[in-house]
Amino acid sequence: MQNFNYHTHTSRCGHAVGTDREYVKAAIKQGYKVLGFSDHAPYRNIPSPRIRMDWDMQDDYINSVKELKREYEGIIDIHLGMETEFYPEYLDEKKELHDKVEYLLLGQHFIKPTGEGTFFRQNTDDQIMEYAERIVQALDTGLFTYLCHPDLYMVKQTEFNETCEKVAHIICKKAAETNTPLEINVHGAIRGKYPFPSGEQYFYPNKQFWTIASQYDTRCLLGIDAHDPQHLLDSKIISDCLEELADLNLNFIKEPII
Repeated sequence: MQNFNYHTHTSRCGHAVGTDREYVKAAIKQGYKVLGFSDHAPYRNIPSPRIRMDWDMQDDYINSVKELKREYEGIIDIHLGMETEFYPEYLDEKKELHDKVEYLLLGQHFIKPTGEGTFFRQNTDDQIMEYAERIVQALDTGLFTYLCHPDLYMVKQTEFNETCEKVAHIICKKAAETNTPLEINVHGAIRGKYPFPSGEQYFYPNKQFWTIASQYDTRCLLGIDAHDPQHLLDSKIISDCLEELADLNLNFIKEPII
């Protein structure tokens, strides 16, 4: 099993549970050598309860993770990050956040920074193309350590249509060009499998997306996307995802990247 995870949330985002310390203890119990915290990053002057932490929570978050890093030194390697969307008009703000932490993860959840419109519901072809365009813009900035759940746009889609296929190629091509790893997000498997014309599969990790990813010179890694300390202890979800993609020639990252 991969012994590092960089995708871990905290209760500050409003839709995760558990204390920061409980996540650390769960990671140690499961045998992780590296744990990265990457809670949902705030936007200045855009309060987003139950979506992301507020702007004034940053100091508490940063100080808490740094303290745990010091306390557990020699036991587990803890890193400080944030997960965020990308909107060109907020580029300077993202650069500011980047300078406060060790890494940023790109997780493009929403059409607008206010949380209006989501890419993880059934979307039109135009909205799915917008998802790809945002990711291309973001990866070109060089601000992001890796791309979370690149196949998130498949949530609630009833088929992997021509546009979904085109978007997969756009994302994977840009990831290869920018040497940005792609995350196989195991949290998606918690939702279970759904019927597609090609057979039952997860919305994400989506087998058809990752089949296309395997055609590119891309690297991938697992992301737990933990919103509960128990998620770090659920090895079955990881094995289910790996089994789903076992016949693909994916280039897994074997060592910690931070």
